[in-house]
Amino acid sequence: MSQSVALSPEQKAKNATSRKFYQLIIRWHFICALIFTPLIIVVTVSGIIYLFEHEYENIVYQDLKFVEPGTQRLSAEQLLSNVNSEMTALKLSNMKTFEDPSRSVEMIMRPIMRKTKPAMSMEWAGGGPNKVPMDMNMNRERVSVFINPYTGSILGSVNSSDRLMSFIKDLHGNLLTGKVGTKFVELSSCWAMVLMVTGLIMWWPRGKTKWMGTLIPRLNGNKRIFWRDLHAVPAFYFSFFIIFLIVTGLPWTDVWGTGFKSVQKSLKMNAPAGFHSHVLKSTPQKDVKRISINHVIETAKAEGYGDNLNVKVPKDKMDTFAIQRVSDDPALRPSMHFDQYSGSVLGKTEWDKVPLMAKAVTYGIKLHRGEYFGTANLMLVLITSLVLLLMAFSGLVLWLKRRPKGKLGEPKEPRNYAQTKGVIVATVGFALFMPLLGISLVLYMVLDLIYSSLPFRGLPYKLSKESY
Repeated sequence: MSQSVALSPEQKAKNATSRKFYQLIIRWHFICALIFTPLIIVVTVSGIIYLFEHEYENIVYQDLKFVEPGTQRLSAEQLLSNVNSEMTALKLSNMKTFEDPSRSVEMIMRPIMRKTKPAMSMEWAGGGPNKVPMDMNMNRERVSVFINPYTGSILGSVNSSDRLMSFIKDLHGNLLTGKVGTKFVELSSCWAMVLMVTGLIMWWPRGKTKWMGTLIPRLNGNKRIFWRDLHAVPAFYFSFFIIFLIVTGLPWTDVWGTGFKSVQKSLKMNAPAGFHSHVLKSTPQKDVKRISINHVIETAKAEGYGDNLNVKVPKDKMDTFAIQRVSDDPALRPSMHFDQYSGSVLGKTEWDKVPLMAKAVTYGIKLHRGEYFGTANLMLVLITSLVLLLMAFSGLVLWLKRRPKGKLGEPKEPRNYAQTKGVIVATVGFALFMPLLGISLVLYMVLDLIYSSLPFRGLPYKLSKESY
């Protein structure tokens, strides 16, 4: 016969506080998921599609991107002359060459006469360590022209605005609504972090630890337990990777990313002038023509850059030539800037001189994109994203199965619950780390207080070991 153990008043109070804390976490998790799950799904699905940008475009634009290898390549200046004679309304922005002998040369052109006003956003240029202003409208107006490097013939062109992956990138980064959309993407990322933290608290076994339902999903139980375990157990195993994807995506955001760049600069941990430097300038000289692209490429090859190159040409009289070696390994992506008149090297970006914080951001960007360690990196990001979608779908099913008919069915706010110092400190910490989250959290608390006072508020959930 089991004997009940009498609890002291202090222990009873502690248990009551624990139950109320758990009820509060469930409420936060539920409402946060209800509001932001649709956005998280859009960002995740678009991110999954964008992972396969190169594979997709190599198939769709196969006739433009691949040629029959020849014996002798034409010079960059010869190729540019052929393009300029055909594309009189465009001027060169970037030229991309490849080590693969079957690849065509890609020239990225921009209109000589602008059709739209500049719409600037801060982006991590070329996956590098420097966040720089980018003209979103000009990016949409750009045209990629593909040239056979052996014959000089133009294979065709593709407008950036017509590329599916340009659409997917905008959907992933700003929900197709510019700077306003970036803030909603940032909000969904911040609240996804809150969802992960509150979800882990709910997953943590209370009382007697069980393998089943904690580390192993109970797939042969009733439907509620099945969906609960399908929601919680994979989320636990992939929690680190999901949080990592969220954190490495934050540098692209508007508020957090700009703030991070300011902190980075104040700590003197920003990278030296990089590929898209706005610091280095050419010095105009009277009656002196600018150097050729051939000079830039030959100098880079003499420095060991190889043939996987991205050359940026000056957009005005003060701008510089820049060249970067293209590689999935950030340590193998050196760049140089040239005075467009004298040809002198104005600056180099060398990996061993890049500060630790800038290196961490660059590696984070590559890992986030699934580019750093090949197919394994791509598959890890893909599986992690699919698990995130599984969490969203299973959470939706759980809500629909538990929701009382005709009601929202949100967990009720615990009564007479005084926030502990730990909860307050953690909440303030999250708000300071992610300012947009802090602003939305204040708004949420105000709206939650108003909603909780309404007569048709949700029904309380009965808390048990199988609640979630």
